[in-house]
Amino acid sequence: MQAVNSNRRSFLGVLLGLAFLPINALATAWNKAAFETNQLEVAEKGLGIHAETPNKEIEIIAPDRAENGAIVQLEVKSSIPNTEAIAVFVEKNPTVLIGNFMFSNGALPQIITRIKMAETSDIKIVVKAGDQYFTASKNVVVLENGCGGGGGANEKFESSMKLRAKQKDNFTEIKAIIIHPMHTGRGKDDFDKIIPAHFIQLIDLTLNGKPALQIQCGTGIAKNPYLTCYVDNAKAGDKISLTWHDNLGKTGTGEIEVTA
Repeated sequence: MQAVNSNRRSFLGVLLGLAFLPINALATAWNKAAFETNQLEVAEKGLGIHAETPNKEIEIIAPDRAENGAIVQLEVKSSIPNTEAIAVFVEKNPTVLIGNFMFSNGALPQIITRIKMAETSDIKIVVKAGDQYFTASKNVVVLENGCGGGGGANEKFESSMKLRAKQKDNFTEIKAIIIHPMHTGRGKDDFDKIIPAHFIQLIDLTLNGKPALQIQCGTGIAKNPYLTCYVDNAKAGDKISLTWHDNLGKTGTGEIEVTA
């Protein structure tokens, strides 16, 4: 992956400058009500989810047993026509909504990321396609709690980003790693003091300046967020840009060209 420097600006200034975001995304920004609740039904209501139907065209790849709940790799793929969004929930986490992934302009409804799991739980996926909602779940046995601390409140924050975009067959695979502590606000440091919440809330990925993948994140995304996603309409030389914003007003942007 190519390393990309992180730029820091005010959260408000960045939002005003992101012309590629649709008006409704600018209005809602981060869905506080959905992401801060510990109740599954409240989180789903916050996303407008209703009348879910189980569907076998949702593929969930996750370990049956997770040695360390702080880093659980998760892959989700929807083969449901006209998939617009994929929401990820962990029912027994302190906050149940992990992330909401929204696809447009050639982004394929398939993502790989790493999440935190506090204890043995179902990972629940809800797919939005038009005005319909479909669901599937997978149980993961967690051997070690993954929502604890690590690090400290006064550690120096220096974020960076690595990006790669490479053509494969009829699509382009995009990989990103963002160096970020992703503190939940519930963990404690070595002196038994609460580490304040510090986590990425919004990620925007564009192809040649047009939105492709927009992600709202909760505290259940693992430290140093990892993302693999795919687009089907990119060619060598096209520009992929990724911008993130966190709850403390910090932000970072990286750009890379698609390689053959």
